[in-house]
Amino acid sequence: MAESGSAESTLLRGTAIFAAAVTVVLYLFGLLLVGVALSEAESGADSTPMHQCRDAGDRPQNVQVDARQVQFLPLRVLCRTPDGREFTSGVVPPWLNPTLAVSFAATVALTAAAFVQADRRAAARQASARS
Repeated sequence: MAESGSAESTLLRGTAIFAAAVTVVLYLFGLLLVGVALSEAESGADSTPMHQCRDAGDRPQNVQVDARQVQFLPLRVLCRTPDGREFTSGVVPPWLNPTLAVSFAATVALTAAAFVQADRRAAARQASARS
């Protein structure tokens, strides 16, 4: 029985670590996409405003883009018009932020479960040592 609890604990910790690694990799992937788009927009002819701001699907009709802003949570690049309207560029894929949220929530839940299980195992060891 002790072996089963140990295997479950190891599996739970391993799964929590894997979920954390997936979260980090996804976030770094998003940062890479943003970084490449911003560096592309910094130089060259026809680079301002960003191509992603000019070609965005939710861009208002016949409007100029004069600024951009990077947000890190949720990860996105906002394009701003002279009249103050904002819309999202297509730099970050639409599936990335929801996937990051689910992955982060799984990491938190699995880590909490691993701590609870470790606490229960420690209490059970203390109880058996007293007996």
